Amino acid sequence: MPKLTLQQLEAHLLSAANVLRGRTAGQDYKTYILSLLFFKRLSDQWDNEAEERVRQLEHDRGTPFTPKQREKLLADASVHRFVIPDGCHWADVINAEKDHGAVLTGAMRAIADANADLKGVFTVDWNLPAPDGSGSKLIANEVVVELLNRLNRVPLSNEDVTADVLGRAYEYLIKYFADDAGAKAGEFFTPPEVVDCLVRILEPKPGDTVYDPTCGSGGMLVHSADYLKEQNHDIAELRYFGQELNWSTYAIARINCILHGMEADIKGGRSTITDPAFRDPANESAVRRFDLAIANFPFSDSTWWLAPEEQGSDKAAKAKKNLKEYKDPFGRFVHNPPAGYGDFAYIQHIVASLTDRGKAGVVCPQGVLFRGQPATEEEEDAEGEGKPKARKRKADDEYLIRKSLIDRRLIDAVIALPLNIFYGAGVPACLLVLSKERPKARRDKLLLVYAARHYRELSNKNQLRPQDVMRILVHYHAYGDAKKAAKLVAEHGERLKAQIAADRDEEIGRVRAEFDDRFPPAEPKVSGKFGKAREAAEAERDERVAEAEKRAKEEHDAIDAVGAELIALYANPAELAKHARVVDASEVEENENNLNIPRYVDTFEPEEPIDVADALKALDAAEAARADAERKLRELLKGVGYGE
Repeated sequence: MPKLTLQQLEAHLLSAANVLRGRTAGQDYKTYILSLLFFKRLSDQWDNEAEERVRQLEHDRGTPFTPKQREKLLADASVHRFVIPDGCHWADVINAEKDHGAVLTGAMRAIADANADLKGVFTVDWNLPAPDGSGSKLIANEVVVELLNRLNRVPLSNEDVTADVLGRAYEYLIKYFADDAGAKAGEFFTPPEVVDCLVRILEPKPGDTVYDPTCGSGGMLVHSADYLKEQNHDIAELRYFGQELNWSTYAIARINCILHGMEADIKGGRSTITDPAFRDPANESAVRRFDLAIANFPFSDSTWWLAPEEQGSDKAAKAKKNLKEYKDPFGRFVHNPPAGYGDFAYIQHIVASLTDRGKAGVVCPQGVLFRGQPATEEEEDAEGEGKPKARKRKADDEYLIRKSLIDRRLIDAVIALPLNIFYGAGVPACLLVLSKERPKARRDKLLLVYAARHYRELSNKNQLRPQDVMRILVHYHAYGDAKKAAKLVAEHGERLKAQIAADRDEEIGRVRAEFDDRFPPAEPKVSGKFGKAREAAEAERDERVAEAEKRAKEEHDAIDAVGAELIALYANPAELAKHARVVDASEVEENENNLNIPRYVDTFEPEEPIDVADALKALDAAEAARADAERKLRELLKGVGYGE
């Protein structure tokens, strides 16, 4: 039997997801669907593992087992990665006579209790009562049964679908839910184009430890594994670590990593700032250190120093008064960030979490580049007598933290991103690249890239296109070196063109699979209302396929055009300075450690040149039109008795 394709699996999963849409609170249905998918996968693979073991043993002994022998072997826990207790298999749930929600919840929780690796993974309750006190269920039993039956048609063992395809389908669902959730999606999802930039800047290699302190659904760790695989290494040659405060999102991250075959250490339910989960084995009062850190932390956390249970309480307002006396128990902070802006709490935590050769790629609000003022000394009139009196103003904490990062030569690059490319974050954002061990030639330099001009406008947000990703990566890896630029353009151009073609084929396959799910190919065409619906769907399918092909061609051509543009830029330093500059740390210090990119990169957008002769002709034409309109108005007025 042929294995399910990615597009077929996605179509089945989306069909199941739509059964639950609108039947749970807010966007919670993503957690229900994703955990149910995982439960089905565990059960199907449990069966498959046992069957594979039995087949192997029968092959080795040369004779088949008796039914009783087979039954005993199939139940042998040693052949299974995860334990499924008696009565907790998918088949037990779907064959239940009633109360499927209660049976399903009980099965999931029993599996979590029986497997240390699955603690906290099954967080949803399918048996919740409706809030009106009627005795009915929030999710009716009929809905649970329909959902179970839909997923029951989708076999999910290794024999039916590869682990790689299953992992990618899971990621596709996460993105689908992110698009549907809108602003709330920023809590668990970072656009893959941004993650790709960060991973390719960090370049994970075998033996590295990779850490995400606010890991959301685990996408950054998964992309790190994908990068290693792309370099022809086993993903097990990286070690993955993550922490996530929200239990539901933690569950998604754990499942995501398991489905991708990653042995990741993910901790949940704790704040990275107030209760970091990873400590130095030799010193509990210090955080553990990693080779690489990658993060998209919550922007401008207003109560960063409070434990989650204290945030939003009366204590929060009172605690702000005592923030100056706050002392980080883990020794991570050079200075305390201010109340209302916790960005530097996360950045300082990340710096403290790096080894002496460590490197980090972080998504930040651009405010971290310039907020805060240095110490100043002003003169003011004393008591209105005209006598000057000196008044000193202390440097702000954010300024002092940024200055410390610059003085310690930790900032390798800053990349300004387009507006509105993150879900729910309308503030300008940037990528901050930090490195503990930088090449000697650039230790006293910083790369500043203005990548905010180029993007695709979507209906509710903006998106980096393949050519925009290429711009960012060429600028970063060239680091001002024109000799490297041409080679980088060729490397990234070739890779991105292959990616564009693969994405096109994947999208076309997805469109066709969605159509086939609604109108199976084996069904004969019929006339009437159903036939018209099929014809309309076919027209929509063909239009979407044509759009995917057109977009891919445009992106393919854009790679060539942008590649030529980049090579020309690196041959013209004055033009390059409008996009990227390598600046000396001394220049930054002269600018009072302000890293606002327009101070260093010419971000001014010149207006279109005007041809004076054409402008004068247009002015004459406008004046003639005005005179003609005035003449016609006077004639009309005269005709009704006004005027001379």
